[in-house]
Amino acid sequence: MTRAHRMLVLAVGLAPAAASASDWLVLSGISHHFQQRRDWREFNPGIGFERDHPRGPWGPWTFSVGALRNSYDRRSLYLGGRWTPLALGPLRFGAFGLLSTGYPSPVLVLPAAVVEGHGFGVNLLAVPNLPGYSGYVGAQVRFTLD
Repeated sequence: MTRAHRMLVLAVGLAPAAASASDWLVLSGISHHFQQRRDWREFNPGIGFERDHPRGPWGPWTFSVGALRNSYDRRSLYLGGRWTPLALGPLRFGAFGLLSTGYPSPVLVLPAAVVEGHGFGVNLLAVPNLPGYSGYVGAQVRFTLD
């Protein structure tokens, strides 16, 4: 087990002990790609941890760490943050920026949306088709750790 894997296991393992209403267990997910030129993996199992931070001067943001099997059928570890300053009822919109393994670029910035109910939520990602890259929509479910 690599050091990064041990750190991820430790972070996820300690999450319930430090849980508050703003801590979330994240289960990855599914994706659908718009271009089927490649045999994409569209079931992307994984686990992660998120911590919401209250509104600051630029709006709410969320710290995120996790691991999943990505659409390239590779194991990915990720660390990043989601900024969602726009809200419409239970929906929040913004961007997700992260560092990740298993992708052509280790730096990803994606449009993001989150819908939340009491103790449950869904993270949504959507990327349009880009030159040399298939766009996709993806989803993760999240549960509060309280």
